[in-house]
Amino acid sequence: MKCKTILSLSVVVLLAASCSTSAVRHADNGAAPLETSVKAATVPTQSGPVAGYVDDGVFIFKGIPYAKAARFMPAEDPEPWTEVRSSRAYGPTCPQDKRSGWWSDAQAFAMHWDDGFPDEDCLRVNVWTAGIDSGKRPVMVWLHGGGFRAGSGQELISYDGTNLARDHGVVVVTLNHRLNVLGFLDLSAYGAKYAHSGNLGMMDIVKALEWVRGNISAFGGDPSNVTIFGQSGGGGKVSTLMAMPSAKGLFGKAIVESGSITQLMEPKYSRRIGAKTVEALHLNPSRIDAITDVPYEQLLAAYNAAIEAVREEAQQDGVFPENILSAILYGQVPVVDGEIIPAQPATAEALALSKDIPVIIGTTYHEFTRDREDPIFQPLAVQQAADRTAAGCAPVYFYQFTWESPVLDGAFGSTHCIEIPFVFDNVALHRTFTGGGAEAVELGHRISRLWTNFAKTGVPSSEGIPAWETYPRKMILNLESTIN
Repeated sequence: MKCKTILSLSVVVLLAASCSTSAVRHADNGAAPLETSVKAATVPTQSGPVAGYVDDGVFIFKGIPYAKAARFMPAEDPEPWTEVRSSRAYGPTCPQDKRSGWWSDAQAFAMHWDDGFPDEDCLRVNVWTAGIDSGKRPVMVWLHGGGFRAGSGQELISYDGTNLARDHGVVVVTLNHRLNVLGFLDLSAYGAKYAHSGNLGMMDIVKALEWVRGNISAFGGDPSNVTIFGQSGGGGKVSTLMAMPSAKGLFGKAIVESGSITQLMEPKYSRRIGAKTVEALHLNPSRIDAITDVPYEQLLAAYNAAIEAVREEAQQDGVFPENILSAILYGQVPVVDGEIIPAQPATAEALALSKDIPVIIGTTYHEFTRDREDPIFQPLAVQQAADRTAAGCAPVYFYQFTWESPVLDGAFGSTHCIEIPFVFDNVALHRTFTGGGAEAVELGHRISRLWTNFAKTGVPSSEGIPAWETYPRKMILNLESTIN
């Protein structure tokens, strides 16, 4: 039987914004004053004490170092400190290419990007929590999009965790890690020192999850109840983490939003990219360590050129990526090296690692195809859900987000990224993308409850949304949500 629910048109939503750029209040009693005293929000971590601030009952900490790393080397614990470290502003983001969307006025308006400031010392976490106590709240760790080449834990205003922390009782963590040439250049052919350089970005994320395990209880979180979730490239990172032995036990639930990336690089091609990058830089392989001194812009240009050259070789070999998503990502994804990532994520070996992990998997309706259902993302998501189900894994919940943005006369439709403000309950905060409005805000309340209840119990549920049956049933998320 088709289940359905109709969103009430009589919902009254008050959209009073606080003085902070990171909060939208769900009440009409005015903005609460910020509490910025060191006494108000200081938390001990394993590396040293950090001071955040309190905004409308939410304790917020930004830019906390979770690790340090030399170029092309695995991350290590950060240098400890004894004085209270101010952690009230986002830290550095990983250096990356210029964002093509900067030159599109419409995209820049809608997305409202915050790209921060770049620095190779970028391994930082941000935390939102309703209490620095022993509350043992479920923890949700967000992995940002941008493929494996761009993005950050702050790039979209939607990523703000205030509403999830205050209104849904979870602790939210976002993070930065190494990307592009800094995170995924495979130099393993040049000696054991660089054996893991092709997977450093993913190893950074594991290090961040280890930080969560060791420190989140001081922020009111439960280290034994961690959910990882991400969109686009972030969904690909979630998919990859489920295939990494080093990540096993660091999270218990996972959500893949428009990011069912289960085909990673093979060493044959990742090493070719590494070799061509070294050649383009005119480096002597016997003195490969000189690569650590190459200016970033020069290093990135050589890497990008190497990827294009190897793409052509792969095409000649008959193994050119079969779909546009793989083509876009080609060369800048983790590598199946037999150790950090032993096998491709869709194989039986990899699925066995995450067999006990309940997963939500889904897409938006249009993604990158404005006038029809996206033909690429939807087969990939279906395949990932089917593979996990066939392997006897923990429950898989499958969705398609079909709500369409009214912004700019409906130019975006149900586009890639559009579900993010709803997942974070930030529909009003990111109204340049969603348009705001009572119906959309209420839908955001409902979808964010699905996600946070999944984090709490392993079962996504929300008042006003039909009971979510497992795959092959599909939840259609819209003002009228249905199970197909």
